[in-house]
Amino acid sequence: MPEGRSFWARQLDSDFAAALLLAVAALATAWSSYQASIWSGIEAAEYTYSSVLRDKEAAARNEVDRRRMLDVMLFTQWLEASTYRRDTLARFFELHFRPEFRPSFERWRQNATTANLTATPFDGLDYRQRTEGNIAHYDSASWHALRVARQANGVSDNYVFVTVILASVLFFAGAVRPLVDLRLRKTTVVIAGVLLVWAVIRLVRTPVAGRDRGATRELAPLSPP
Repeated sequence: MPEGRSFWARQLDSDFAAALLLAVAALATAWSSYQASIWSGIEAAEYTYSSVLRDKEAAARNEVDRRRMLDVMLFTQWLEASTYRRDTLARFFELHFRPEFRPSFERWRQNATTANLTATPFDGLDYRQRTEGNIAHYDSASWHALRVARQANGVSDNYVFVTVILASVLFFAGAVRPLVDLRLRKTTVVIAGVLLVWAVIRLVRTPVAGRDRGATRELAPLSPP
């Protein structure tokens, strides 16, 4: 009789452990699913933002190309008029130079020599910096958004994987346990406990996102592909 009572006491302890595992696993599953959905939203938002920035970069680049074509056209007309000594016409074209082009033109005219006839006002770094506008800014911001999106994807995948582990805990501690032999139920509880500890460790080590997406600022940068 004492041995019988000891056996059933162990079963009660096993039932209590299984119930505790199920409760913790259910809460952890809800939290992991919640975080996975948030990080998926961050990923989608950052990919969209990166795409918008790329569109802005393309528009800025088209505008730069248009302005450069205007500079080249006016400079070519000025050069032709200057070559044929049409000073009035050359002065007319010069007056219509864009403000961003004028400093480069003045520098070129002051440094122009017969030894460097291939040089143009468009070769200098100062001209490119004045005409490129926000292209570099849009490009850098787009890469940053793309990196954040990729990292958010990785974090979301990790939460989904943890959810799968927690589903295994529910499987062993809940669905399978009542179907196995009484002597094997403790083993299923142990398996469920090991899986739960593994899942909790991964949860603790995974970044947490809030509604303001502040956690994205804590992610380490990635290199462009």
